[in-house]
Amino acid sequence: MRLARGDEIDAAARVLCDAFADEPGLNYWLRQGRAKDRARRTFFDAAVRDIVHPKRALWVAERDHSLMGAAIWLGAGQEAYDFAFWRLPFVSARILGAAGVAGVVKALALTEKLKDHYPKAPHAHLAYLGVAPRAQGQGVGSAILKHTLAAFDASRTPALLEATLDRNVALYQRHGFEIVHELQLPDLHARIMWRAPRR
Repeated sequence: MRLARGDEIDAAARVLCDAFADEPGLNYWLRQGRAKDRARRTFFDAAVRDIVHPKRALWVAERDHSLMGAAIWLGAGQEAYDFAFWRLPFVSARILGAAGVAGVVKALALTEKLKDHYPKAPHAHLAYLGVAPRAQGQGVGSAILKHTLAAFDASRTPALLEATLDRNVALYQRHGFEIVHELQLPDLHARIMWRAPRR
């Protein structure tokens, strides 16, 4: 477990892209059908570079010189899509390409609904965590969580995330997260999960 190097950005994007192929939260607003894979690649190529907060931390799990997992963490006070106004046209063009107008509208509405139920205390935010399909079920996700959560425990920082798959909810619960709100939409069941720091 370590922070990603500059030459690993593309590999980290591929890991996240593959890991999120059937994740309901992204599929709720990204293009589907024949454009689904391309839209997801476009999104994660941008997410690991500059769409998610510029000071975000990109962590990777490596084994035998190959990336097995990746995670994007936001520190306390950082918002995922907080960027300078002058960059809005560039960001919008990429997101529109991946989601279309209707998808962007859905994404913005979903974000606001979720944020309405975030606890008010300053917290770290796990934006994305994914494990390469070939490494799933081998403890990679747990290793990422243990390593990254240790730093938040040391600084007494709570952590927050959203989960849309039952198996992910169970993983996060094993690492101390608790469901604090459930958002049920026609095509999406999202859980906001919170973890108080441990001693």
